[in-house]
Amino acid sequence: MRTIDQIKESIAADFMKNETVAGLFGFPAGDNFTTHFSKVSIINILFYVFASAAWVLERLFEAHKSEVEARIEEIIPHRAKWYKSKVLEFMKDKVLIPDTDCYDTTDMKAEAIAAAHVVKYATADENKDTSIVTIKVAGEEAGHRCRLSDEVETQLEGYLAEIKDAGVRINLVNADADTFNCSVDIYYNAMLLPENVQRACEAAIRNYIENLPFNGEYTNMALIDTLQEVEGVKIAEFRQATTVAAGAATVTTIDARHVPAAGYFRAGQITLTMKAYERV
Repeated sequence: MRTIDQIKESIAADFMKNETVAGLFGFPAGDNFTTHFSKVSIINILFYVFASAAWVLERLFEAHKSEVEARIEEIIPHRAKWYKSKVLEFMKDKVLIPDTDCYDTTDMKAEAIAAAHVVKYATADENKDTSIVTIKVAGEEAGHRCRLSDEVETQLEGYLAEIKDAGVRINLVNADADTFNCSVDIYYNAMLLPENVQRACEAAIRNYIENLPFNGEYTNMALIDTLQEVEGVKIAEFRQATTVAAGAATVTTIDARHVPAAGYFRAGQITLTMKAYERV
């Protein structure tokens, strides 16, 4: 949005460019306004009044635009990203203002508001074939992603039922982390102790796996790229990676890439076969 001074400068610039005006006042067309008109001149005061009126008018139009956009947003079906943002706004043990999708936090302190926002991670995706919106969520405990409690999950389901668009079906996923396992051959610099390189590799794998963006995609290539950055690693040769969703009995072999069912991983069995690197 333009300020009053910016609007006034624009008016003055157009005024100074006008050749007819320049002839009447006796200055070269396009000259500087402040060179010929002081702050207390009638022309300068009039321009300020005009600029102030224009500024108010622009603010009114902007307010009207925002109201119209908000009304349209209420009328049209919401997109998946709206559901994500609303889930992150969910507040534990709080009820919505009647006939709205908002909470009354007027009498709440910032600490209480932060404590009620228990959903720390969320993502929403719509299946185009079934028109089901799948929402994955997770909380946080001791700096790690975790499953929300059963009580919170029940409250969240009630919240979603209240705010969702009519006819929209929601699949809420609130689960423990998928377990990630992998096997890699590490060819290490023989001048270093293999156990030190191994510990560094294990830490790098855990850091990569457990800090992927929520519902982000794991790739075997990125895992190897991560290991190649570890000091002492000459070659990292990928063998296998598998994953198991929480509560599932089926072990899934990861072929190139994988998105965790829960939206996040925890590192499980990391098998590193250490081999001293020898130049051929």
